Amino acid sequence: MGVQGFQEFLEKRCPGAVVPVDLLKLARTVSRQQQQQHLHRQLPPTAALAPGAPRAARGPAPLQPPLPPAALGTYSGGAGPTRHHHPAHHFHHHGQAQTGLHPPLPPPPPPPLPGARVLVDAGSALPRLYGGYQTDWVCGGQWNAMLGYLSALCQACAYPGGDGLELVVMFPGGLGKDRLAEWGRRCQAERQTAQLIVGHVGNKGTPPPRAWFLPPACLSHCVRLALIRFRVKVFQSLEDHHLEVVAFFRENGFHGLLAHDSEYALYNIPSYYSSHALKLSWNGKNLTTNQFLMQEVAKQLGLKRMNFPIFAALLGNHILPDEDLAAFHWSLLGPEHPLASLKVRAHQLVLPPCDVVIKAVSEYVSSIKDPSNLDVVGKDVFKQSQV
Repeated sequence: MGVQGFQEFLEKRCPGAVVPVDLLKLARTVSRQQQQQHLHRQLPPTAALAPGAPRAARGPAPLQPPLPPAALGTYSGGAGPTRHHHPAHHFHHHGQAQTGLHPPLPPPPPPPLPGARVLVDAGSALPRLYGGYQTDWVCGGQWNAMLGYLSALCQACAYPGGDGLELVVMFPGGLGKDRLAEWGRRCQAERQTAQLIVGHVGNKGTPPPRAWFLPPACLSHCVRLALIRFRVKVFQSLEDHHLEVVAFFRENGFHGLLAHDSEYALYNIPSYYSSHALKLSWNGKNLTTNQFLMQEVAKQLGLKRMNFPIFAALLGNHILPDEDLAAFHWSLLGPEHPLASLKVRAHQLVLPPCDVVIKAVSEYVSSIKDPSNLDVVGKDVFKQSQV
C-alpha cells in the first residue's frame, strides 16, 4: 500500500526533513525550561522586578509549556518514583506557626521536575527494544542481551536530578476487522522471509543476512515483562492501535512519539522520532535518533499539513486498497509516462513505484480547489473505476 511506503520515502527522498537529535539532551533542556517556569511562578511580582532577581524571572515568555499531568489510567508493572508535591498552603501555615522571637523559615526548595516524556509505539519499535540484530538470534533469541540492553536504556534515561527521559511504552492489544487483510499480507511476507532464512541456514550454515531479520517468537510478551521489571510504564491498546496511540499521546501531553510507521507521520504528530534509528552509546550518555520535520516534508511535497488526511487516503490504505486506486494512480501518470508500458499486464495487478505515486498524488492534492468537498473529489478519483 502506498501509505506504508511513505516512511521509506521520508528517509530516502526528503533529506532536509530528517535531522539527528539526542533525546537525553532534549530531556535535560526541557527540564531546565520547566525549572525556570516553576521558579518564575513561585516568585512574588515585586521579586520579579528586583535588581537581583534570577534571570528566569526577568526573561521573556517560556518556550515550553508546563509539564502536563501524569498519564491517566492504570498500567502494568511498578510505578515510577513517587513525586511528592507540597501545597503552597502548607508553607503558609508553617510560617504562621512561628513566634515573634524567631524569623519565619524559608520554604524548602521545590522538588526537581521530570524531564521530557516520550511515548514509544511497541508495535513498530520491537526490534530496537530487543536490542537490534543479534548474530545468533535464529537459535531462539538472545534474551540476556535483550535484558542487558533494556537495563542500560532505562539507566541512561533515569538521569539524576530529575532531568531524565521518561519512556512510556504502548503495546498493541487488538486488531480491528478492517485491518485483517493487512495483517494477512504481513504474515505472508514474514512466512516467505522465514523460508529464506531456513534455506540459508540449511545450505550454508551461516547466520542469515540482516535484511532477513525477523523478531523471535513471543518477543512482545518478553519485552513487556522486561520493561515491567525495570519499572517502565506499560500500556496496551484495545481496538485500533494507531488511533489509540495518537489519542493517548495528545490527551496526556507527551513531548514526542518514538515509532516507525507511516500512519503516525501523516497523523500530524508534533515531534515524531524514528525508533529504527535509535542508538544508545556504550557509556549511556547519548541516546540518538532521527526526528522527522513534517513541516519540511509538506513544503517539499507542495502540500499543506491540513491536507495530509486526504493525501494519506489517496495513497492507499486498509480502507482504500490498491485495487480500488490503481486506475486513479495510473491516470495521474498519463499514457506518455515512461512507466505506462507496465500497466498492460494480463491477469495481474501492476502498480507504479511507491515514490512515483507519492509525488503524483501530492501534485494532485495540491491542485484541488476545495479539499473539504469530498463528494467532488471522490467523483473525480473514481471516474475511471469499473466498480
